[in-house]
Amino acid sequence: MTLLKASKLSLFLLFPLMQSCIEGHIDFAGEIVCRNVDGGNLCPKLSHFNSELHLRPSNSTEAKLGYDVSQSRKTTWYDSLDLRTLTLPPRKSWLSDYQLSYTLPSDVRWSLHIEDSPGITLLPNASHLAFSGNLQDTGWNQTLSRLSFQHKDIFDADILVGMGEGERLEVDDGDLYYGARVRWFAKRIASLQFAYSQDKNSLPKDAIWWAENREDAHKGFKNQRLAVSVSLNGKLPVARGLEASVGWQQNRIDAARNTNLSAPVGYALDPTEILSQDLGGSGKTKKEVLFASASYRILAEYLIAIHAGQLRASLDSPSLQVCAAIDSSGACVDPTEKSKTFTVQQWTYGLGKLDKNAWSVLLEAHEERYDRLYQNYHFLNGNSPRQKNMRLVQARINWNW
Repeated sequence: MTLLKASKLSLFLLFPLMQSCIEGHIDFAGEIVCRNVDGGNLCPKLSHFNSELHLRPSNSTEAKLGYDVSQSRKTTWYDSLDLRTLTLPPRKSWLSDYQLSYTLPSDVRWSLHIEDSPGITLLPNASHLAFSGNLQDTGWNQTLSRLSFQHKDIFDADILVGMGEGERLEVDDGDLYYGARVRWFAKRIASLQFAYSQDKNSLPKDAIWWAENREDAHKGFKNQRLAVSVSLNGKLPVARGLEASVGWQQNRIDAARNTNLSAPVGYALDPTEILSQDLGGSGKTKKEVLFASASYRILAEYLIAIHAGQLRASLDSPSLQVCAAIDSSGACVDPTEKSKTFTVQQWTYGLGKLDKNAWSVLLEAHEERYDRLYQNYHFLNGNSPRQKNMRLVQARINWNW
C-alpha cells in the first residue's frame, strides 16, 4: 500500500522523461462484496477494481485514462450479472474510462471535454448505496464531446455531441447523439436539474445479444430521454449532513421500421432494455422512472441511507404474457392475460462508514419486485428459479488510494 500511495505524489518513477513538464498521479479504487441472495451466498466477490492515470500537461489541460478488471459494458448491468443470473455477454473493453479536458481562458468558466460517457440523463444518487441505477434507463457508453459553462455557484450547463449510444471507439451507425443539461443552485444548498438527449440510432448490438440478425436488426431505433431532479447537498444549516434527491426520467423509443427481434424463451431479460419489438410487437416504447434517495452523515463519516425507485414500461400493443407460474423450461404455466405495461419497484436500506479518500464499509438490504409474473421478465435466484421478487443482504467494502 505504501508504494501505491507514493505513486500519487508524482509520476517520475513511471515517466522520468516527462517529470519536468507534466504533473500527474495514479489512483486505485476497488470494491469487494459479500452477498446473500434469497438463500444463495456469494462471498467474496471482487466487483470493482479500477486504476486511473491522471495527467496535467498544463494549468488548462487535463487527461484521464482508466482500466477496471471487473468492468461492465452498461451501468445497469454493473451489479446484476451475478444478482439476477441474466446470462448477459461478458464483453469488456481494455478501457473503462477516458477523458481529455481543456479549460478556456475567460472570466467565466468554459471547458471542453472529449470523454467516455453514459449520457446526460442519469438521476443523481444521494444515498451512496448500490443498485441505485438498476431501474434507470442509463443508455450505453459512448465517446462524446462536451462543452461546459459554469457561472460561479449559481448556474452551470452542458452541451453534448456524441458518436451514438454504444459507440465508444468506433462508429457503427453514423448517427450522432445530442444532449443538453442545465442546473441551478440555491444558496449552495440545493440544485434543480433538467436534462435532455436524442439519438436516431440508439440501440447497440449488445442490447440484443441473443439475436442472430443483430447486425441489421439493431438499427433505426430513435431514442429521446428527458430527466428532471431536485437535490440537497448536505449543507442545509438546520440539517447538516443530510443529502437527498428526487427525480423523474422518461425514455421514448420509436422504431423507424418494423423489426421483429423475437426475444429468447427461458431468459430473464433486463427490464431497462425492454422494447415492443423484443416481444413480437411493433411501434413505440415508453419507460418512466420515479426515484428518491437520501442519506444522513453522523460526525461527518457514519452514514444511514435509503433509496427507492419505480420503473413503468409501456408498449404500443399487449405483447407481455402474464403467467400464473413459469415451469423449469421458462414457459408460462396457465397464462392468464396479455398486457401492455409492467412495473418494477425497488428499495434499499443501508448504514456504514463512508470515506471517499480511504476505506468505506456499508451494510445494505435490497429488494426488487415486479407487479406480476411475466414470461420474459422475472428473477432467477436460488432453488426457486423464476419469481417476481428478489431480496438480498450484502456487505460492501470500498477503498481508494
